[in-house]
Amino acid sequence: MPRKTALPPIIVKRHLGGHEEEEHNGTWKLAYADFVTAMMTFFLVMWLMNITTTEQRKGIADYFNPVAVSQSNSGADGMLAGRSVDKSGSLTTPNAAGDQASPVASPPVVASVGDSDRQPAGRKDPMPHPPGSAVPPVDLLRPATENAPAASPAVPPAPQATRAELEALLDRQSSELTEKVALESLERDLRQRIAASPDLSALQGSLVIQQVPEGLRVQLTDQARFSMFKVGSAQMNDQGRRLMRMVAAALASVPNPIGITGHTDALGYAPDAKYGNWELSSDRANAARRELLASGIPGGRIVRVEGRADLDHFGASDPLDPSNRRISITLLRR
Repeated sequence: MPRKTALPPIIVKRHLGGHEEEEHNGTWKLAYADFVTAMMTFFLVMWLMNITTTEQRKGIADYFNPVAVSQSNSGADGMLAGRSVDKSGSLTTPNAAGDQASPVASPPVVASVGDSDRQPAGRKDPMPHPPGSAVPPVDLLRPATENAPAASPAVPPAPQATRAELEALLDRQSSELTEKVALESLERDLRQRIAASPDLSALQGSLVIQQVPEGLRVQLTDQARFSMFKVGSAQMNDQGRRLMRMVAAALASVPNPIGITGHTDALGYAPDAKYGNWELSSDRANAARRELLASGIPGGRIVRVEGRADLDHFGASDPLDPSNRRISITLLRR
C-alpha cells in the first residue's frame, strides 16, 4: 500500500479592494478643502455685495478688469499718481476700460533743473485744460496744494419750521376753515330770511350774495320797480330800511368787521353842479352805515365806508341799468 505523504499547506492570501485603501489615503481631504474654500469665497463675495455701495462695487470690478491693467502702472502716490504713459506719450487712467483709455491731458513739458529761471513770463500752462472738459487741469509741475480747487462756499441749511410756527399754521388753517363755514351759514340764513318775509320775498332779486377774496359780499341792488333811495337823493325809503335791517340781523351773529361801499349808475349831473355821483355814492354808503348802527351793529365793527360813484358797474352791458345803483356790504375776513 503506498505511503501517504503530507500535502503542503495551502495559504490563501486575500487582497482587499482599493476601497479600503482609499479610506486611509488623503485624496478626499484635498477635495473637501477645495469645497470649503469655494464656499468661503462664495459667502465672502455675498457679504461684500451686501455691505458695499454701487460705486464701490464698480471700483472693485475695475480693479480686477484684466483689459485695463497696465504693467507700467504705478501704485504709488507720486507724480503720476497711478497713471502710466502709453506708446503715444499720453497719460492714461489705469481703471478705464480698454476702449476708453483715452489721454487725460497732453504730456507735460518737464523742465530741467535751472530751466525754470529762463522760462518767459508769459509761458503756456504745461497742462492746458482739455476742450469741453468739466474737470480742471492738473499741473504736475506745481505742488498738490496749488492744484486743489477752491472750496465752494458752504450752503446754509434750509431753515426748519419750529413747533411754534407749525402750531400757528395749524391754528390759522383751522380759523380759516371755521370762518368759511360761518360765512356759508350766514349766506343760507340771509336767503331764508328774505324768502320767509312776505313783504320782501319779491325783492329776492335785489339781494346778491357772493364769496369774494375779501370775505362775504352782500349787495342790495335796485330793480326796475324797486329803489332804496329816491333819484339823486341819499334818503333811504321804507323798503330799503326793512331790507337793510334784515341784513343787519343776519350780520349780528358773526363778529367779522364790515365794509360798506356805495355805487351809482352812469346818469350824471349837470357839468357845473357842485354835487355829483361821488358825493351821492358816499352819502348813500353813510346812510347804510346809520341803518346798520340803528339795527344793533356795534360801531367798532364798521371799518370802511366809501363811495365808488359809477366806476364799478354791476350790469356792465348797460351803464344806466338799475342794478348799478347798489349798496355793497362786505363781511371782511379776520
